[in-house]
Amino acid sequence: MSERDSSIDGIERRGVLAALATGIGGAGVAQRTLARQVDALDTPGYVVEQGDHCIPITPLSGDETVEAFYDYRTPYTSPSGAAYSSYGTTDLQRPETSICFLYDGPEGLSLVVVHDELNDGTSGGAVTFDLGFENPGRGSWVVGDDDYDAPSNYDTFDRTADGWSVDWTWTDGRSDGGAYRPLGEEFAVTIDPAFNRAAALYGDPYEGEITDWQVLSGDRSDPDRVSLALDEPLVVRTGTCGGTTTTTTRRETTEETTTEQDDRQSEPISADVTVVPGKVNPRSHGRLPVVVRSTDQFDATTLAPGSVAFGPEDGTKRTSPVKRIRTDADGDGRTDLKLLFRTDATGIDRDTDRVQLTGETESGRTVEGSAEVRIVPNGDEDDPEEDEEEKEDEKEESSEREAEEESEGSEQAKKDEDETKEDGNEAEDEEEGGDDNGDEREDEAEEDDGGDDEGERGGGDGRGGGQGKSRGKGNGKGRGKENGRGRGKKKGKENGKGRGGERGGDEDD
Repeated sequence: MSERDSSIDGIERRGVLAALATGIGGAGVAQRTLARQVDALDTPGYVVEQGDHCIPITPLSGDETVEAFYDYRTPYTSPSGAAYSSYGTTDLQRPETSICFLYDGPEGLSLVVVHDELNDGTSGGAVTFDLGFENPGRGSWVVGDDDYDAPSNYDTFDRTADGWSVDWTWTDGRSDGGAYRPLGEEFAVTIDPAFNRAAALYGDPYEGEITDWQVLSGDRSDPDRVSLALDEPLVVRTGTCGGTTTTTTRRETTEETTTEQDDRQSEPISADVTVVPGKVNPRSHGRLPVVVRSTDQFDATTLAPGSVAFGPEDGTKRTSPVKRIRTDADGDGRTDLKLLFRTDATGIDRDTDRVQLTGETESGRTVEGSAEVRIVPNGDEDDPEEDEEEKEDEKEESSEREAEEESEGSEQAKKDEDETKEDGNEAEDEEEGGDDNGDEREDEAEEDDGGDDEGERGGGDGRGGGQGKSRGKGNGKGRGKENGRGRGKKKGKENGKGRGGERGGDEDD
């Protein structure tokens, strides 16, 4: 089954039924099939509404509790897992994709959310959900991923007046999410999403991108998937869609008559693919940039995460990208897609002269593209030129963040400069006080009895710092007797407080 069973632009329910009725004629078996499908559509159940669209959904179900189904693991759970992620939903997870669905278990109905895919190699991400419940006091987050007390946990689950506000962020190779239970027999949940840069924890500390939001429905082992708009709130509730426009799945429309337009849309898209900078060192352990360019007819950023494969055109080995970057690679004003692959995983060798990239759009249309490559002769495992290219990729990924931090950095630098000047002024004042203490020393001399003194000039090479603060009579400036031109700040006997390498021995007259 395709990763994209349908899109948000569905067809009307009446059209589905009419197509089914036309396709079955009047055969008894077919009539019974139609009756079951109509009953399934008309039976009161659960729907997801977003904008003007309404999607009937069926909860995923199982004999285990939602906690066991989600299977959240940390190094301290049993069984344990190092990734602080859901290990029970890995077959449902997709790279750079957020999924939500209802789960019907032995302890009631739950709302389940999972972001990204465990061990997918992508660069993490951030999501904020503001959830409003018709009965906010009825349930709670029985699984909080992540909800533990440690400095390394940035996620927050905060109660609000009508529900919850949840901020998630996760690093590369991990997933995030949670499970809320119970929803009850009658309920309505509103989810107001904020993905990527709109999320509260984006870039703090992890950056990454969610490119698809899906609602799952039906069979636990092979559910239907419907893509949702990333920037619009949705409502999950009990009931039916009624007369509103519904989004149907491919399973419900497989008996529709194929039109000429469908034939055209089923043809593969020929993509403009370029290997940057066009040459490859097969021995490299670095990352190989491949750009898929957007055109008037094709938006490269609609390539579905998890569908892309890349390798030699005449070979069978293919690999998936480790990172996706949206960028205007050719300066034409369109957003292109740069994919980074591990070079040593592509299958490219010294006999490779062409490579091929395949994938699917979010609507399920096949994408194909190929490009010429030039193999670097006698390339080292660590090619300095490739290192520079990789640095450029990293620079491109972090340029926006650097721009955001620049203003903060300049303010901090100015603050540090002001503090440094203050420290310098204080040091200057202190030194001046040490050089010119006549009045102060005269005051000190009046307090004690005794005569004036003056230390001998010491011969040495360091500016010593003499120790001691004992007060003697006299008001001469002591100069260190040993190493250094120790300019003692004390007068009288005992050790002068000069800057000598050793104590300044000021001698009394």
